[in-house]
Amino acid sequence: MLLRKTIWVVTILWMIAIFFFSSRTGDLSRQDSAWLLDRVNITTQEEAMDTDNSRAMSLQMWIRKTAHIIIFAGLAMLIYASLYGYVGKSLMTGVVSWLLTIIFAITDEIHQYFVPGRGSQVQDVIRDGKGAFWGCLIMVILFLIIEWVPAINKIINKIYNLNAKKLIIGYTKR
Repeated sequence: MLLRKTIWVVTILWMIAIFFFSSRTGDLSRQDSAWLLDRVNITTQEEAMDTDNSRAMSLQMWIRKTAHIIIFAGLAMLIYASLYGYVGKSLMTGVVSWLLTIIFAITDEIHQYFVPGRGSQVQDVIRDGKGAFWGCLIMVILFLIIEWVPAINKIINKIYNLNAKKLIIGYTKR
């Protein structure tokens, strides 16, 4: 039961972190990307902030777009772990998690519309949805393996306080 609550807390903290980073102005967001490029020794922070440097600008864009996919894959995985056992079968939990993550991505883009130097882009929601899809797919596969391997299934049932037979059938009453 403690693990289940912890997963919910981590999920909510992840959402707060996304909200925080999307609240940062366009200049601060570019500085974050430049800082990362500097840390991985691809460019210096000064080079990365130079808007005339096309290589640095394309690297920053790549970092930002990749971050969308990875961050929302992580959110989808956390939502999946939070909902597992409430929704039913692994596949249904995956679909619900994917939809909830996309709804959050849409609200994130609406929020960014009101942040100075930022804007809303449908392409970002599409990237977020792709990340969410891959995150959910990983979790569906992982939890199907867990459901089918008896020893692991027993451990997960203890953590989630579920009945293995109900999990395999796909419906769990609370």
